[in-house]
Amino acid sequence: MDRLSTGIFGLDELMYGGFVENTVNAVVGTTGCGKTIFCIQYLIEGLENGESCVYVSSDLDEKEFLRISLSMGWDLEDYIKSKQLKVGQFQIKDTSFLDSELTKFIKGSNLRIAIDAFSPLVASADYQSRSEVSFFFKTLKENGTVVVTLEEPFIGEPSALTNMSLFLADSVIQLKNIGVGEMYSRTLRVVKHRMSRHADGVYPFRIVEGAGMIIEEKRCEGFEPFLDDLKISEEAKGELRKLASKGCITEEEIEKIRRRVK
Repeated sequence: MDRLSTGIFGLDELMYGGFVENTVNAVVGTTGCGKTIFCIQYLIEGLENGESCVYVSSDLDEKEFLRISLSMGWDLEDYIKSKQLKVGQFQIKDTSFLDSELTKFIKGSNLRIAIDAFSPLVASADYQSRSEVSFFFKTLKENGTVVVTLEEPFIGEPSALTNMSLFLADSVIQLKNIGVGEMYSRTLRVVKHRMSRHADGVYPFRIVEGAGMIIEEKRCEGFEPFLDDLKISEEAKGELRKLASKGCITEEEIEKIRRRVK
């Protein structure tokens, strides 16, 4: 079964090789837990492999997308100029969103697609539109492998649209941010992964400048990385050194960070 790397350091191992190709993969969590960073890392992995990528948002235009990427040390403007990466801002307002400009925007083959976030994107669509989510997901899978982020409420039950999306998704990854600054402040759990095994349990992760999301799970022998040439903050270098010493990031991934931070 063909796999696609998630781009998240440590997640491919938890999913036994990454996402299954031509699937919809939901990332659910509250505001500020890292969903947008997840999407950008997923796309960067594809861009570096020569893949065509699409990013769709309800509230981020191209300028804001680049601003967030640059805040992590990633300059993606050349990918946009070359049209290898398309960034679009959409809001669905009628009953025929499957035939909308959004559907035309994501048309292609073997794409990496990130929709961030799906719930607000169709918030103003009526019930008839929402009943077509299953067909829309099917269309997405025909175009490529998709990451769809969903907002999880702080209190109360998820919306009917969120529940439907989670049910239809081939994999579901839950992100949480407790916000207390301790080891388990940010956690990740693979809730389901159709057609594949996946690791059980709740795993802490960090978001580090230059690297993005890194799951704090030992994957190699600890080592002392050379980071003096990296154009990131000293605080970020310190975090990377700690993670490397614990074996939570590999030497290959340090080199990947070095290539990405200009």
